[in-house]
Amino acid sequence: MFLRLSSIPAGPDAPGLLVQGNTIFARRKTEYSPAKRTVFLAEHLLVFVIKGTKFLHLPGQTLTAAPNSLILLKRGIHVMAEYIEEGLDFESMMVFLPTAVIKKFALTQDWNRAAAASACPCVVVPSNELLDSFKTQYLHYFGKSFPGLDQLLTGKLYELLHLLLATGERQTITDFLRSAIDEEPADLEFVVRTHLFMPVTLAELASLSNRSLASFKRDFQLHYGAAPRQWINRQRLDHARLLLRQTDQTIAAIALSCGFESASHFIRIFRKEYGLTPHHLRAKKAMV
Repeated sequence: MFLRLSSIPAGPDAPGLLVQGNTIFARRKTEYSPAKRTVFLAEHLLVFVIKGTKFLHLPGQTLTAAPNSLILLKRGIHVMAEYIEEGLDFESMMVFLPTAVIKKFALTQDWNRAAAASACPCVVVPSNELLDSFKTQYLHYFGKSFPGLDQLLTGKLYELLHLLLATGERQTITDFLRSAIDEEPADLEFVVRTHLFMPVTLAELASLSNRSLASFKRDFQLHYGAAPRQWINRQRLDHARLLLRQTDQTIAAIALSCGFESASHFIRIFRKEYGLTPHHLRAKKAMV
């Protein structure tokens, strides 16, 4: 399963969301059974565990999310395998940390002006009395609505950043935050190849490469000699055709593994590109 976590709501009435206007400030989530999914983080994120334990599997490391700790995650793709013991519910609150908020917070800090250190895409922070109190207070805002709540919630984000820097992980968190707002354009090919088979939008790819959408499209055209959507779809379709010929995966599974958000969309553009549907291609293979 693919899940996109973004501070832009899919709909104002989506369950478990703390929403004001066009912004999601946090998401509260309860899981009742073991699950495994690929998660795309469109924003930097802080995970508070309310109940239970989860193991987050990222490239090269595994993190344990438990009520006695918090986890900072940088925007991008993270594979999260979530193992939950039978009979034990897992509940968490995910607070979004928009880059604009971190940038404004950075202006209040006396950080060295040298280039930001290379930071890990995730930081585990031991919880304490103040962070636990913040978690409890923030949970009370779910389901509430009153004038000025959006300004209050934004102010709480700055409070949260101050509380994080007051822990024993100050330098690690500082490096994480500075890296999160580093405006140097990232290597275009690295970003594109890393997310090629994930259903991310061009706007999200541009953001991950620290470019505006217009700059991303221009640089992409110069580097690959084709428009981004055209080139990306061709790579995904070529890979899908290979999987159709060499595996027994279902059409829906291949569509998802190649970065298409739905099987119907995949079938439609596959037929447009190759003149036949994935089912017909597989049938021709079986006749050979």
